[in-house]
Amino acid sequence: MLDDDGVRRIIADMWLLHLDERTYLDDIYGYVIGEKGIPEVPDGAEAEVKDLARLSVKNVLGLVRDSFTQNLSVVGYRNALARENGPAWQIWQRNRMDARQAEVHRPAITYGASYVIVVDGPDGSVWKTRSPRQLLAVYEDPQVDLWPQYAFEQWLDSTDANPRWKAVLYDDEYIYPIDMGEIPTTTFDQYRTGILRSLNIAQIGDPIPHGANVCPVVRFINARDADDMIVGEIAPLIRMQRALNSVNFDRMLASRFGAHPQKVITGWSGAAADVLRASARRVWAFEDPDVSVNSFPPAALEQYNSVLEEIMNHIAMAAQISPAQVTGKMVNLSAEALAASEANQQRKLQSKRDSFGESWEQVFRLAAEIEGDRATAADTSSEVQWRDTEARAFGAIVDGITKLAQSGVPIDELIEIVPGVTQQKAQAIKDALRRNQANMLVDVLRQQLPNTPAMNNGAVTN
Repeated sequence: MLDDDGVRRIIADMWLLHLDERTYLDDIYGYVIGEKGIPEVPDGAEAEVKDLARLSVKNVLGLVRDSFTQNLSVVGYRNALARENGPAWQIWQRNRMDARQAEVHRPAITYGASYVIVVDGPDGSVWKTRSPRQLLAVYEDPQVDLWPQYAFEQWLDSTDANPRWKAVLYDDEYIYPIDMGEIPTTTFDQYRTGILRSLNIAQIGDPIPHGANVCPVVRFINARDADDMIVGEIAPLIRMQRALNSVNFDRMLASRFGAHPQKVITGWSGAAADVLRASARRVWAFEDPDVSVNSFPPAALEQYNSVLEEIMNHIAMAAQISPAQVTGKMVNLSAEALAASEANQQRKLQSKRDSFGESWEQVFRLAAEIEGDRATAADTSSEVQWRDTEARAFGAIVDGITKLAQSGVPIDELIEIVPGVTQQKAQAIKDALRRNQANMLVDVLRQQLPNTPAMNNGAVTN
């Protein structure tokens, strides 16, 4: 167990590491929500031009993120030989992870990593989802170690409308709660200095056992290479997003100031009211023969539209998603053509399911260990089941299921292949099939043995 001085020393070092990483992560967050990437304008530009620059952000990075996260959904956890989900699936349901799993997948796709904290609670293990903007974990060997040496979590507690910074340090035995007090956030330097000053006077609470024999933090990784460079889906696309915003800004300038024919009068000048009346007239007449009236042709926007479409297609190609995800253009495609257009995305999704699946299995085993289920904690053969989101023709799926059933495969083993069938619905169908099979068996026996009792909905009646 760490003493107060040891806790202060560790969180001071980890906070400096977190601040360096937080700057990079906040930059990504700003691009995802469309706050960053505004084209630059000269200092003396008119307010109208500055407003157009802010309006010209054509953000597609959020669409790229959602195209992956909406296709990542865990629907079960079982052994390959089991027909039903394992006992650890009840822990998943108790923590409402059907809805909350997106809180893990979204930051992992966005930043490259996310975390799940598993600690003991009054009713069993409690799962907490955290993004890397909220938590920093340090490893002795990040490529090999499953568990971090320490994890530092911080957040703003607004209880009783009195905001205070709170933090928690995790090691392999205890949770160390920390109250860092009120911290100024006017500028980044004041924020950084205030945090470091508060660490010296922070109130460190009594250590709390978390129930595991390891630091109870599981990391979810989007993608990384042999150099341990963790990469999200957004950072490589930021430069292309800025190019898209720049071209869209040029298009908005052309549409605002040059899309309509502009009239030019040479040899005449009048007051503002005279010019306004003249601009509203259909026919103009001037007594001075030296006055000439001309007009500039309207600016064409087609070339801007084609460049914008080319950039968006390039972003889709770099992200390995269907261009329809970002352009919104969809023609009448057959199921086979739609599946072909999503082939690259499905391959990339499979790699993410492999990576996230290992992390979810680690979470399940840790939760089982905390709750005292040693058999599940030692089970390395069970794996998570992912919802199939690949585009296929429903008729082709039904035809394939029919052929498999005719070849002798039990129909209840094929129910989960049908698109859109939930775990609960699949279980209800399996139960109905078993009841029908039991009724059919009784009917056959009754024909052969007339004195066999009747069966009503699976129950024998006399």
